[in-house]
Order: sequence, then structure tokens, then C-alpha cells
Amino acid sequence: MTFSQKQALMTTWRILKTQANTLARKIFTDLEIASPKVKDIFYKAALVDCFVNKEPKRGATMDDHIKLLIQFFDDLIANIECETTTISMIKQVGQQHAILSQTCGFHSDIWEKLGEIAMEKICSTDIVQKTREAGRAWRCIIAFVTDELRCGFDGESRVFSRRSSAEHLFEENNEDLCQKLQQMRMDYTSTVPMN
Repeated sequence: MTFSQKQALMTTWRILKTQANTLARKIFTDLEIASPKVKDIFYKAALVDCFVNKEPKRGATMDDHIKLLIQFFDDLIANIECETTTISMIKQVGQQHAILSQTCGFHSDIWEKLGEIAMEKICSTDIVQKTREAGRAWRCIIAFVTDELRCGFDGESRVFSRRSSAEHLFEENNEDLCQKLQQMRMDYTSTVPMN
């Protein structure tokens, strides 16, 4: 990313931040429409949130995600010069969502859809459209973020998948072992004379 693109990101984000709540809500609402799975996840999270009033909050409802998305862009723009910190931060978010692939059917295509929607909503704002460099910068950063989110998500999802298949194999082996032990016990009982 060029120096002028970084400057354009910082400048436009300061202005976008005043409308960030509305913008983030539009992004997540459109994502719910595009992917009903996301709507189900947010709905379940809101329902659980009603019954569980514990601190710290888990950050699973749409309102929580709106706040987290704004904070995410704050951190992203603040660390724009430090690529390793930025990549680590983005991948961590993807990794934190990997459990949803096992529990809720969340899949990596949802990240692509989120990126498309975010790009459309952010790049269509007046402030980003004012300069060509701002549009390029936002398209570049959103594409980068989308790729890294997906990469973190896919990597961690494979780990969860391996864990669950290993646990499944262990359970199968455990059942098989129990059956073999029972068979040995019966064989032993049938060969040993009873007094």
C-alpha cells in the first residue's frame, strides 16, 4: 500500500467513524440477508444473551459485532504501518470464529460475502468516492482483510475438524476395546471351570 493510500485510509476513517455505527449495521444486515446462516447465529446469540447476563460479554450479538467491527477498523488503521501486527490481529479474528464451523455450520464463503458487502457499503460513501486514492485504498484493505480472515478461519477450522475426527476415532476405538475386553472376559469365563 502506498503512502498516499495509507493517508487516504486514515483521513477517510476519521470521517467515516462518525457514521460507523450505521454503516456497520448496514453491512451486517445485508450479510444476514445474503447468508441466512449468519442471521440464525445472531438470533441464537441474542436469545442466549437474554438468559445469560454474565460479564464479560461474549460479543456474539449483532450489536456486539457492530462495536467490534468499529474497534477492529480503529485498530487496523492505527497499526497500518506494522504489517505483522495487522496480519496477526486479522487472522486471530478468523480463528475465533472457527468453532462456528463445527457448531453452527458457518463456512468460509461467509467471509467472502462479508468482504463484498463491506467493500460495496464503504466504497459507496461520499467521502471515499471523493478521491480515487481513497477508493483504491479501501478496496485494497478490505480485500486483504477478507483474505486473512478466511485464512485464519480455514486454518483453525481444519484444527477443529482434526480434533473432532480424532475424538470420534478415540470413541470408536474405545467402544471396540470395550467389546474386545467383554469378549475376552466371556472367553475366559467359558474356559475356566466353575467350582
